[in-house]
Amino acid sequence: MEIDSRSQTSFIPTQHSIWQRRKGPPENALYRPRRLQDSSYYHCVEDHFETFERVYEERFERAYGFYRPYLRSVIYRYLDCGVLRNGFARVRCGECGHEYLLAFSCKRRHFCPSCHQKRVVEFGEWVCGEVLKNVPHRHFVFSIPKILRRYFLYDRSLLSELSRCA
Repeated sequence: MEIDSRSQTSFIPTQHSIWQRRKGPPENALYRPRRLQDSSYYHCVEDHFETFERVYEERFERAYGFYRPYLRSVIYRYLDCGVLRNGFARVRCGECGHEYLLAFSCKRRHFCPSCHQKRVVEFGEWVCGEVLKNVPHRHFVFSIPKILRRYFLYDRSLLSELSRCA
């Protein structure tokens, strides 16, 4: 696939414009962009971040330490994540000519759910391919927080439920 990187554009693709040269998408190959802007998490961050910044010093600084300026860039990059008007790459298949626009991501782990999930999947593939040996079994160790251990001490049937959940 070729990638033509663009920094700014006002072109938003429609289903017709993407498939006008083809009769239809190959089976299971339709790209569905993320819709971060529709999530309640996105709306919460968008609506309340400025208020959070204003009140941080008086309400949170004592418990969590000083406000780190880096947080502002993380938030604003998250709010711009996956938005075509903030930049995209045009991806085109050299064989069939199918193309679509892929919006740039914020690449923020642990804050952006979409970007974090991508990193988790990539890490899992790396661990399975490069670190773990190809054996038919795995050994995992799960720890239980100390505050919950007494429940498992007196009711051992909870351990089987815990194993199924893990």
